[in-house]
Parts: sequence; C-alpha cells; structure tokens
Amino acid sequence: MSSSTSSTANQKGKGLLRPIKSAGSDFDDKPLWNHVKVLSLTPSGGGNRVWSCNYCNKKVTGSYSKVKAHLLKISGQGVQICKDISREVCEALKQEHEEAENRKASVQLDARKKSDYVSLPEGSDLSHFKKRKGSNVGALEKSLGIENRNIADKMVARMFSASGLSFNFAKSPYFRKYSEFLAKTSIPGYVPPTYNRLRTTLLTQEKAHIDRKLQPIKDAWKRKGLSICSDGWSDIKRRPLVNIMAASSGGPIFLKSINSSGVVKGGEYIANLFIKSIEEVGASNVVQVITDNASNMKLVGSTVEQTYPHIFWTPCVVHCLNLALKSMCQPNEKSTQFINCKWILDLIGEVSSLKNFVLNHDMAHALFQKHSELSLLKVVETRFASHVVMTSRVHKVKASLERMVMDDDWRNYKGDKVIEAKTREIKSLVMNDEWWDKIEYFLKFTEPIVSMLRSADLDAPKLHLVYDMWDTMIEKMKAIIFEQEGKDLMSGNRTFLIQFKTFLLLGGIRVTPLYILWHILWYQNTTMNHGLEGKAMGFEGLLQMRIERFP
Repeated sequence: MSSSTSSTANQKGKGLLRPIKSAGSDFDDKPLWNHVKVLSLTPSGGGNRVWSCNYCNKKVTGSYSKVKAHLLKISGQGVQICKDISREVCEALKQEHEEAENRKASVQLDARKKSDYVSLPEGSDLSHFKKRKGSNVGALEKSLGIENRNIADKMVARMFSASGLSFNFAKSPYFRKYSEFLAKTSIPGYVPPTYNRLRTTLLTQEKAHIDRKLQPIKDAWKRKGLSICSDGWSDIKRRPLVNIMAASSGGPIFLKSINSSGVVKGGEYIANLFIKSIEEVGASNVVQVITDNASNMKLVGSTVEQTYPHIFWTPCVVHCLNLALKSMCQPNEKSTQFINCKWILDLIGEVSSLKNFVLNHDMAHALFQKHSELSLLKVVETRFASHVVMTSRVHKVKASLERMVMDDDWRNYKGDKVIEAKTREIKSLVMNDEWWDKIEYFLKFTEPIVSMLRSADLDAPKLHLVYDMWDTMIEKMKAIIFEQEGKDLMSGNRTFLIQFKTFLLLGGIRVTPLYILWHILWYQNTTMNHGLEGKAMGFEGLLQMRIERFP
C-alpha cells in the first residue's frame, strides 16, 4: 500500500505522481489513492495517472474517479471492477470514501459562507472588544446574531428552491423540531444523514418507533373491538392497490396495501384478502368490515359474514349516499324514475355546459374573471357529490355571470357560428329566472343528503348517529319536496317514500342491525329516547335474527 509520504518522495524533477490533498485542507480528501500504487504520470497531464491496484495488481490509466469505480465496484465507469476485494474490505473503503466526501462538503460550505459575507478583519478593535459596557456588548451580540440568522435563513431558502421542496414543508413540526434541536445542541462536525442511511437504517428505526407508538391502540382492540376498512386506489404509476385499514376508538391504523396488478378484483379474491387481514388482527376482535357498495363488495360481505357469523358487513354510508345522488342526477333511461328526474339530468347538463364554455374559452374566461372574485370549479367525477358542488358554485357566482353576459364585450363576442350560438344560449340561461329557480330547488332538496354525507365523512365515530341522521334526512327532504309540490306532509307520503327509497336502494343504502343497535344503546338514557321505542319496534324481528351473532 503506497502512502502519501512515499509517493511524495518520488516527485523530484518530474512533478507529483500521487496528487496531494486539496489546498487548504487538513485531511486527505482522496483517500482511495492510498489503496493503489501510482506508477507514472501521463503525457496528457491533469489528474490522470498510471496506477496498479494493491489487491488485484491490475494496471489502469485514469483519474481518481476510475480509482473509486475500480475499488468500490461501480460498473459503467469505463474501468473493470476489482474482483479480489472482499465484501468487508469494500464496505470499509466505501465508509472511508464517504467520510472524506462529507468532510470535504463541510469545508466547502464553510468556505462559501466566508466568501459570501464579509468577516471582521483579524486584529481589529472589534475582535478584541472588552465587556466594559453591558449595553454595547449586548447590541453587538444582537447584531451578530441577526446576521447569523439571515445567513441560516438564506441557506434554508436555497435548499427549498434548489431541491424543489414545497413551501408547506416549512410548516412540518418535525422539520421545526429538528432545527430547534440543532440550535440548542452543540454537535461538532455533525452532518445530516446520507441518502443510503435515510433509506435503510433510519427508515427501519422509524418504522419500529411507529409500531411502538401504535401498540397501545392495538392492545385496546381486545376490549373495544375494531372495524376493518378497505378501499381501492391507484398510485402515481397507475398500479391498482387495495388498502386495508383498522378503525377503532383509538383511531384509524393503516395495516397494509396489496398490489393487485394483473389480478381480477373479484369478490372471491378480495374476500380472501379480508379473511387474511381478519386473522392477522384476531377474528374475535373484529366487529364489522366496511367497504364501498360495488357489486363485487356485496359478495365480499356475504363471504365474510358466512365465514365469521359474529362479524357484520357494512356498506360505506358516504359511498352509498354518493351513489344515491348520482342516481338522481344521472338516472338510467330504462328506469322508472327517469321521467321524474329527467329535469335534473337536463339541469346538470346545462350547468356543466356553461362551466365548460367559460373555462375552456379564453375570452369568456377573461370576461368572467373581470366580474367575479370566485372561480368556477372543475370538479372531478370521483369527488363526493360532484354535481351538487359544481351547481352550488355556479349559483354562488350568479350575479357575476349576469354581469358577464350583459357586458359589451360579450355582446360583441365573435367566433364561428357554433361559438356565437353558444354565447346566445348561455346568455339565455343566465337571464332566465325559471332556470335559477330550478337550481335553487335542486340545491335545497339535495342539501339534507349532502349534509349527512359531510357529517359521516369525518375521522370520528359516527355509527351510533347514522340511524338518527338517516331519519332526519328523509324527513327534511320530504318537507322540502312537498312544500315545492304544494302538498302537506300526510298526502302523497306513500308516493314519496316509494320513489325516494328506490333511489336509496340504487345507492345500496340499507339500515343495518348495527345502526339500530348502537342507536338504541347510545340514546337509551338521554332525552332523545322519547319516541325511540316506536321507531325500534319495526326492526325488532331483524335485530332478533342477528343479535345472537355477537360473541
């Protein structure tokens, strides 16, 4: 193994064979040169040398980058990797190289800080300032502290900009705790963890830390039970995933995610995933499984209930309500409700057409922004109550739309015949009071459904409130619709219930025994218990069929 001392001794009259450390450095910043034997310089000069490996004796012409690639077994660098270095020696060389790189980066950073900001000249009066007057010393220290803070702020800002980090990252409590710890603790020579350490050792340690924090919640499952929840999802690579979660009084916990690429997500396949998850958390701890209301999930629920008689399958209330809303806004032409709901379908089409024209045409969009501080929303289909949200925003900007179509620029809007016809159509809609009356009525009678949907779509226990929210929603909708049709609450009652329950069945909504049971248990000692017995009696037989399933 050649050393820097011996290699330096061979330099007289013909220049340096082994490059020395960088100017101003107090350590060897290229330590891997010590693991090869430098034979001679190259005619081209520069950093290239003719050297041979101390382990395999291979002769190579190249710079330090080839020394590194050869010894650390980095392929694709134009040099053959060393085959005689053991894994242990290679790891030791990697550590030696990384330590030198980290120290070099730290030195370069300090050098940049000194070059960016003017330091006090050596021997100046300020450098030998005595603490004679406390007020003056405090002012100086304060001034220097502010300057250091400004330097630190600029370095952080540069890190955010250069790395493309979201500014929201600055709000992270973990980032702030990390910064506060460094400010309060003196750690000489500390550098942040490397890329490999973050993705291996530290990641494993953090997972173990999270598991320890979640253990008290898991321990409570035996006493309080839990619900297994699942939902389909696609990641940024469009891979279909099935997420499995556990919800309990202690809070929701993510259990696992299964990549279902190349697999038909039928009821049998997903049921097996559920059964495996139930066994992992303990079947005796599970009260119910909650899924969306797709057709394959109905088979999943039936399979789970047959396998575990004490476990209930509960369709997601929010998903069912959203399907019910869609069945109203987009009724099937072959359904018996199509005639009664065709006006809603037409209304949604007109609102969507108006929104698309304004957002997709620069002139129309500029005119709208001229008269409105709010923007029209591009609501994705996967959002709950998407049609209601879109229509509600159009209603909020009613005055702005009216000013837009009455603007002289709108009147002079020129384009092809299709665009000009569309501008006249939109103006006719916006200035039509009956059209706005339809929108107001649509928003009014769907408000109870949306209100229940939002109340149920929270990260909080709601099972005991579902039955009461359900009953309240139906009563509110009935009152709104009957008021619009000029009927009292008694006449037409049966017709309303038949039509509305049909919509709810299209959404897959059902009042399960769990809803009723928890409603009774929750309200039995409250003032809301008044009249509860009458409501519950209608489901007495249903409850009796399922109550013995509890272990």
